[in-house]
Amino acid sequence: MLKRLFLLISFWFCTEQLFSQMQTARFERDYKNSDNEFIVISLQQEGLALIRDKDKFKEGKKLWELIRVDTTLQEVWLQEIEIEARFRLVGYDYRDNHIFLLFREGDHEASNLTLFTIHTQSQVTGRYSIKQEIIFKITHFSALDKVAVLGGYVSNEPAILLHDLQTEKTKLVPGFFVSNSELLDLRVNTNNTFNALIIDRTNKQQKKLILKTFDATGALLLEDEMEIENDRTILSGITSTLINDELLVAGTWTLGNSKQASGIFTSLIDPFTKQTLNYYDFGRLNHFLDYMGTKRAAKIKSRSVEAARTGTIPDYKTYAVPMRLEEQAGGFGLLVEVYQPASNFSPYPYYGNFGPPMYAYSPYGYNPFMNRYYNSPYQYNQPAPADSKMLHASLTILDATGKPKRDFGLKLGELKTSSLEQTADFIFYKNEVALAFKKEKEIRLLKSIGDEVELDTVAAQLNNPTETIRHESTTASYIRNWYKNVFYVWGYQTLRDATKGALEAGRQVFYIHKIEIH
Repeated sequence: MLKRLFLLISFWFCTEQLFSQMQTARFERDYKNSDNEFIVISLQQEGLALIRDKDKFKEGKKLWELIRVDTTLQEVWLQEIEIEARFRLVGYDYRDNHIFLLFREGDHEASNLTLFTIHTQSQVTGRYSIKQEIIFKITHFSALDKVAVLGGYVSNEPAILLHDLQTEKTKLVPGFFVSNSELLDLRVNTNNTFNALIIDRTNKQQKKLILKTFDATGALLLEDEMEIENDRTILSGITSTLINDELLVAGTWTLGNSKQASGIFTSLIDPFTKQTLNYYDFGRLNHFLDYMGTKRAAKIKSRSVEAARTGTIPDYKTYAVPMRLEEQAGGFGLLVEVYQPASNFSPYPYYGNFGPPMYAYSPYGYNPFMNRYYNSPYQYNQPAPADSKMLHASLTILDATGKPKRDFGLKLGELKTSSLEQTADFIFYKNEVALAFKKEKEIRLLKSIGDEVELDTVAAQLNNPTETIRHESTTASYIRNWYKNVFYVWGYQTLRDATKGALEAGRQVFYIHKIEIH
């Protein structure tokens, strides 16, 4: 009996240790209302890079501040970069110990581009000029080994531009410039190739989803076409990145011309056989509707079951957009977020609607570069005069063939955002899942423990025990997957020190927290 009790206590202790979570580090920097917002770039296990326009000048050039912190959130180095005053940041990325910063030389889309590279160890800075021979509306930017990849539109037709950093020559990738088509995704793979995902609408009776993979020179390596059913419309799509041997395409679909999504689709790429798109309506997922009332969710699920039995398509739709597609051992994870849009918000960021100029330079409270898993200036996020509300995060675990095998749902509590941007994120760790989002002073967590799930919170911990959080910004506060079992969280706080007088008690800070899941 004592042996059994000891084993139960040991199991409970190990489980608590395995699935505990805590804030293990904090970085902070004093901040004023007049300061520009920091852009945070993940360097994975090299740490984080923080960049902002200081609004200060030196010999006619603006000073930009760049800080690198390590994985313990200790500052490694700080440097200032002198950049022409008319330059506007329109893209950034990280690859192979290099930070990439892409600037537009002026406000017009025909203006030339300048690319800065900063080595994360030596701090050596490179500068490259990308001449614009045509008006190119940029929607995607990513870095390959010694090559910059730009995706966008020329006269409303998709185009991809490659700039070789060694030869400093620029060329257009052949096979694009097709009318009635849309560039959904441009993503770099782990083997120094990249994918372009395109919708071809030239034949309204035979719409196609096309996946093309190119090497760093722009040579076509793979092409796969998937027919889209006549009564369905693809709203969005993401490709995986060849961490393993399989390449998956996933996104959202709807019926007819609706702007609201009916469900998710997946397709495993195989150029040697005819590919089909596999459609799953939201009612077939166990936890997609968890943010609703119990009766309404049950009614939608019942209709989904009946539609599957009769071979029809259920009528439930909602505003939903995929934020991240991640490979794991034996499968994939697809994060989709449900939102309530502002009245004049457009969920179509590209085709026939290019939105605002793609600036990362922005006033406090709006940063159009939060959604950086796509390395896209405004993949889904466009500014709107009224707030959008983020309602729900849905994480679907897909098997190696792209079929759903389990899903999780986390209510986002109607978080208001000034643009449509990623709110939650997830990590895979020791065959388990952690799904999290930032809610004021806390991190809300959903964790899988075998077949069960557990909800938990992580409260913010300050460096100074005599200080308390007086105010937390709700419109400039984010959480992202960092590396392995770690999230990073950043935002802006007003702190109050109880040991100081009224005039000295308050201060504003920019902060970063490291959250570890064990």
